Amino acid sequence: MSHAPSIGVPELAGLGTYPEAAKVGYSVDETVARLLRFQWLERAVMRTVLAHLNPTPEWEVKGGLALLQWYCAEHVEGIRQRIGEMRHPVPSLDQAPDPGLERFFEELLRSDGTVEVLVAVYDVTVRALVEEYRRFLRHANLLVDHPSRRAVRMALLELEEALWWGEEALAGLGARDPGAGDRADRWRRHLRAWLAAAGGVSGAQPQPVDPPPPGRAVGPFVPDLTPRRDGRFAGQRNFEFPPHVVYSDPAAPADERNLALLCKRTLEMDVPEMMASVMVERADQPWAFHRDWARQLWDEMRHAMMGSVALEARGIDWTRVPLNVGFALRLNRHAAPLERQLVLFGIEQSLMPKETGKRAEFRTAEASGDALSAHFHDFDWADEVLHAQIGRRWLKHDGIEPDVAVGRAAEIHERTWAALDQYRTEPQVDWWDDFVRATLGRPSAVPADQRASFRIMAE
Repeated sequence: MSHAPSIGVPELAGLGTYPEAAKVGYSVDETVARLLRFQWLERAVMRTVLAHLNPTPEWEVKGGLALLQWYCAEHVEGIRQRIGEMRHPVPSLDQAPDPGLERFFEELLRSDGTVEVLVAVYDVTVRALVEEYRRFLRHANLLVDHPSRRAVRMALLELEEALWWGEEALAGLGARDPGAGDRADRWRRHLRAWLAAAGGVSGAQPQPVDPPPPGRAVGPFVPDLTPRRDGRFAGQRNFEFPPHVVYSDPAAPADERNLALLCKRTLEMDVPEMMASVMVERADQPWAFHRDWARQLWDEMRHAMMGSVALEARGIDWTRVPLNVGFALRLNRHAAPLERQLVLFGIEQSLMPKETGKRAEFRTAEASGDALSAHFHDFDWADEVLHAQIGRRWLKHDGIEPDVAVGRAAEIHERTWAALDQYRTEPQVDWWDDFVRATLGRPSAVPADQRASFRIMAE
């Protein structure tokens, strides 16, 4: 038998060899069935993460969860697009393809505490997805189904990174908590039994002989939307935050205003906490809404990280900055989900003017001589341009014009700020002067009687 002569160039655009491409893989129906389950389970991970972002107290875990929910949103988008290319009409993408998967998701939501959340999300679900994605790539034909393989391969790359992070996070928490290992083992066995009862990730896994253990999901899931911090953080309910006022004072020197900016960035942890509550309570919004907000939530988390990185680089223990939870606390508890969107949009719009918005923050960082802060605020500015567009797009979807939104945002801000009175369970201390002395070696240039920040609507 003769074959086509080779000219020394890799065949098939480098995807593989002729014999490898000649293997029969999954059919279109088999592929679509798997992709439906893949995208639905990644969205289940995303929804679980969002439901637990607020009550999870560990700062670093919040960051990992925020990144994973955006990864999942991007994977879901790519897989949904591929499903739409293969079958018409497009199968339902927003409903569980199997009642067993829905029951598994309900158990995921009932994870109790950080260790169980990490086990549920990373050690059980992400690990199972990684294993099934690898199996899919081994069996799907490398040529005829290259688009599906590409979508899965991109997802696999990021989920492998996420799985590594989850393993390290569990190990770190386990080293500090002697009982964490037993709790993790029990919850791992519980959830794996429920996933097995659903046929595994692919649905092709043989049904186990024994039924899963009794589930925790015995009633409607009620999310805990109260933001929390771990024990390193003092002043969580000290709602006085002078950096808002200090940065806005043009008479203050650039280095002090820049220091205020870095504190403001670190405080932005409260924005993803608020956004997570909206995504949980507006689960019925179109998929495109959740994809947009997943991106912005991760951006806002990056902004908090920017602040912590910049302060850390200056040798400042940023966990001692009173990073209060007031913004998310008052909005999550005292504003409807759409009202929270309005407030966020009002803030984003206030950051657009050249003389007072994000461009001015970048110029202030430049003027201070802090190259790292300038670099960070350059990209922060770029992010906020996107966020204003996202906010405008989805308020328009709800029939709300931008000028109306800004006016309503101010009213909601005033009302919810007043609601904070009941949460002032610790002294409302102006800590700024001591912080400036320790950091810049001099007192604040802004007098104490001008630093009251209670009524500022700021991000």
